[in-house]
Amino acid sequence: MQIIYSERILVLLAVLIAAGGLFASTLGAEYRLLGTVQSPVFFPRIILGLIMGLSVIVMVQDLMAQDIPPAVEKWGTLVVFVIASLVFANAITRLGFMVSAVPFSALALWIFNIRSPLIIAAYAVAVPGSIVVLFNHILKLPLPTSPFTYFF
Repeated sequence: MQIIYSERILVLLAVLIAAGGLFASTLGAEYRLLGTVQSPVFFPRIILGLIMGLSVIVMVQDLMAQDIPPAVEKWGTLVVFVIASLVFANAITRLGFMVSAVPFSALALWIFNIRSPLIIAAYAVAVPGSIVVLFNHILKLPLPTSPFTYFF
């Protein structure tokens, strides 16, 4: 029974439930009046379906494995990361992507035991910055912007 309480299984279960809820929320929407060939939820449904399928596959593999993964030792760390993720998701709409993603990235790196201030600072700015460049400038899919500036 120890295997069910492993951190990996709990995270996979949370991802499966979240993706399933998001997938279910796309089913009731009607977009026929837009006149487009594809519904705007067509691509997200594919991605969410893949996420759900991969979650189930990895969960089954972990449950069938002979070795028993260690149980969650630091519940506090897991809870802090989940709360930080929820705050980040809420802050994106109010503060914009870049302003929200930089502190979240720094906190996530700290939680995952990256302790070098130079590495934390570099990755906390470079990863969200590259996502902004990719979505806003290359793909032309604007991310939420900050109320302080229109650059990010």
